Amino acid sequence: MWNPEGADDALWERLRLHFSEEELVELGYFIAITYGQQRWIKTLGIGHGEVLDLTKAGLAPQGEQAR
Repeated sequence: MWNPEGADDALWERLRLHFSEEELVELGYFIAITYGQQRWIKTLGIGHGEVLDLTKAGLAPQGEQAR
C-alpha cells in the first residue's frame, strides 16, 4: 500500500500461486476502497461510534489496535 516499488516480480509470483487474476483485481479494489474509507474517516475526525447510534462506523477507540 505505502510502497508500490515493493510489489516486485517475486511478490506477484507468490500472489499468483494463491489467487487468480480476477481475485487479485478484487483484492486490490478491496484494499484501495478500505484504505480510502479509513483515510476519509480520519480526515473528518470521526471517532468510533460517532456517525450514528445504529452503526459501528468510525475509527477504533484509542488503545484498540489492530490485532
